[in-house]
Amino acid sequence: MFLAAAVSAIAVGFAHAGATGETPVVPVGVPQPAFSFKYGDRAVTGSESMQVDAHLKVTVESVAYPQFNAVEWVLWFENPSAEKSAILSEIRDGNFLVSLPPQPKKFPGDIALPGERAVVTMNGCVSGIDYATDDAASAREFAAVTRTFHPWRGKGNVFEISNGCARPSDRQAPFFEVTQGGQGAIIAIGWTGGWRAKFADSAEGVRVETGIARARFYLEPGEKLRTSRVLVMNYAKDEDGANKFRRLLRKHFSHVASRPGVREGLFAYELWGGLTSAEMIRRVNTLKAKGFAYEDLWIDAGWYGNSKKCDDAYTGDWGAWTGDWVPNARIHPKGLEDVRDAAKDAGMGLMLWFEPERVVWSSNFAKQHPDLLLGSLLYYGNEKGRNYVRDLLADFAGRLNFSCYRQDFNMDPGMIMKNHDAKDREGITQIRHVTGLYQMWDELLARCPNLLIDNCSSGGRRIDIETLRRAVAFFRSDYQCGFNANADVLQAHNAGISRLLPYNGCTTKLSDAYTLRSAYSSSHGVAYWNAIFQKEEKVDWTAAKKCCDEYRRIRKYFPCDFYNHGSATIDPTAWAIWQYNDPEKGEGVVLAFRRAESPSSRVSIPLKGLLKGATVEVENLDTGAKSTVVGEVEINLPVRRSSTVLLYRMKP
Repeated sequence: MFLAAAVSAIAVGFAHAGATGETPVVPVGVPQPAFSFKYGDRAVTGSESMQVDAHLKVTVESVAYPQFNAVEWVLWFENPSAEKSAILSEIRDGNFLVSLPPQPKKFPGDIALPGERAVVTMNGCVSGIDYATDDAASAREFAAVTRTFHPWRGKGNVFEISNGCARPSDRQAPFFEVTQGGQGAIIAIGWTGGWRAKFADSAEGVRVETGIARARFYLEPGEKLRTSRVLVMNYAKDEDGANKFRRLLRKHFSHVASRPGVREGLFAYELWGGLTSAEMIRRVNTLKAKGFAYEDLWIDAGWYGNSKKCDDAYTGDWGAWTGDWVPNARIHPKGLEDVRDAAKDAGMGLMLWFEPERVVWSSNFAKQHPDLLLGSLLYYGNEKGRNYVRDLLADFAGRLNFSCYRQDFNMDPGMIMKNHDAKDREGITQIRHVTGLYQMWDELLARCPNLLIDNCSSGGRRIDIETLRRAVAFFRSDYQCGFNANADVLQAHNAGISRLLPYNGCTTKLSDAYTLRSAYSSSHGVAYWNAIFQKEEKVDWTAAKKCCDEYRRIRKYFPCDFYNHGSATIDPTAWAIWQYNDPEKGEGVVLAFRRAESPSSRVSIPLKGLLKGATVEVENLDTGAKSTVVGEVEINLPVRRSSTVLLYRMKP
């Protein structure tokens, strides 16, 4: 049960200047930290640091962002005494009220209408194997789901949400919007593990409680630890809350914000790691000769250990060596250094796949270092194990000229962590592993300041504001693993995740323009000639080269404001249309896709985010045609399953 603590409302401050009309407007200001927990039998609430007793000190680290009406905070619990503390439980790192106008009167049976009080959540990645076998199921990944409150529900007007596992965006992503009548708040949880949230309706608004899913423990003498981070951003009536949140993340909660000067994203060409070095070099040289300008040579799994067969991802024994991070001498006799040199000559850095946390029991590492493992998990709460991974990666990064470290994590460690918790120490194992992950990444990036981290975890199952600050969510869904993945599913993923997150990525193993463009995002990867069974003559080199050059031209717009003008599902009769707008420069890009069964060859969309009545110059990147429009742009695609890209700029 969540602790029902009475703490101050967050929505206080100045009124939105342009808010008029019949709908009441709640003043919007900078929220304040607010939390609660139980300490022994005592209920504790607060918003500032406090000394609870001799055995418990709580420190609140918070940062306000007045430009965005936002605040983030994280709690640190410390026992400064020589005796263990009482038990901490029911820890709500966030416990606050989102103030909203009174709800209109409703009657039993009334259907919810747009603009009524609601919680909008973001789906996470599909559990099980459905992501690979069911297009409709996978297309719901990252989709927005609206849960509307109804006053006639009474005490049942509560939504409790969790990810149900120990990877933060597996099944459910930790991003939420509380909204009514065009105003509200967007909330994010920063915890790369199991979390939970509760949203309870009241006369004053919606009470929000967030925290770690499993946390009930005492503190050892001298022990200090943190729990989940909370981010709350208020937005005013008719303010564009989603793009305001994108701007907030871009400026303060991204790898770019954490390390100014690093690249905004990856532009990667993938090779399966089990190809021989000679074959890798041949393919890299072919790309160079054809004039391709990718930035990262992405070598995926299968390059390590001592496997006898590893030339494709679906057969052989390469998976049994996960944990033995030594290049397979049989296929990489020079330890990938010759591949590094070929990549550098083609203008690319090396991007190499690892999965350091999951160790297969048959590997040599598991046999030699059982003290570093909890089951099959290399435990980051163990300093020796954490430092081993950091040093291993830093050595590889330096020796092989890494442009990116690709980290995968193909397991849910929740049960392992739970089984290793001591009595009255529930959640400690997860806390130590998660905070150890942050420490390992931070130390690695300190040693390799220009390195990007690709945060993959069976696709995008480890996305939260803590990982976004350190890494790129390049492989947002394992659906991309399919060699014939449906481009319309990739479009649905992009429409969902881009609503709130400015930095994410997508890959395709097909080389037609419709599919390649469907995979455009702030990070972009191609894999149309990566496996041993993919033949060079099957590649549409003309389309691939056009899209390579095109992406380099327009990629700067993808982290900007996002507007979805078309379908967010895989309806084959619809269009998918995205607009990315740079509001400071008054320019941007439109990507339009007429799907395979769409009966309409023409659509018109309003160009959003521009000055009202502005004259806009538009360039069609397919035809080269230029035109001048005011307000709306018409898109003509006479052929079904086709696409186009339009650049636009406001005229002075």
